[in-house]
Amino acid sequence: MKKLLEGKVCIVTGVSGDIGSSVAELFAMEGGKVIGTYNKNREKGLAIAEKAKKQGLSINIVKVDVSRENEVKNFFEKVKRVDVLVNAAGHSDKRVWFSNPEQIKYEDWIEVLSIDLIGMFSCCREAAKIMLSNKAGGSIVNFSSAAGITGHTEGFPYTAAKAGVAAITKSLAYYYAPQVRVNAVAPGNIDAGSIKWYDENGKRLLANESALRRLGSADEVAKAVLFLASDMSSFINGQTILVDGGI
Repeated sequence: MKKLLEGKVCIVTGVSGDIGSSVAELFAMEGGKVIGTYNKNREKGLAIAEKAKKQGLSINIVKVDVSRENEVKNFFEKVKRVDVLVNAAGHSDKRVWFSNPEQIKYEDWIEVLSIDLIGMFSCCREAAKIMLSNKAGGSIVNFSSAAGITGHTEGFPYTAAKAGVAAITKSLAYYYAPQVRVNAVAPGNIDAGSIKWYDENGKRLLANESALRRLGSADEVAKAVLFLASDMSSFINGQTILVDGGI
């Protein structure tokens, strides 16, 4: 049986994050030739690549700061071919996440938006250029968030950025169609990333926000991303799919 991403070149940004690494590993298991980017956590990136190698899978890692346009452009110029792009890179700063409106600085807004929104857009633009020039088309999956749809009383810059991702996903989906599909996932309370900053009581409260009364896993998000990236979702475009257990 043919694997879902057999022979496809798949770029996954933010591969050193919990969800990014799960996406990269699942894509590799489905036959994808994965190129993962990281910015700060080189050790985690190397560990993912080494684990894949031992399993006979293909994951290569490259350092790219998606908030720097020149780094994004240089990276994609070297890649040459892209079939799938997953924008999983995201800002992670506990100080900004738990700031109230009076505490948030202008610099905090710029820092979060430059990674979560502007950096995502830059990667979409450069990947789409290659997908269109190769005439093979492709699939792009962005990361919004349940917080960007429902709103949230913490992480104001994050909430705004993720709402922007959902909106831009629709715009890009229409602009690049029919050759390139653009969709997004919007994770809810996932036992990964910023959720790790909460204590056990905080996690229980977050778990009870969903109809399923539990936290999701990075693997569950990765499966939704695989669905949107592959031909299983060939008639889905411009959508943001909630992966939130029914919040």
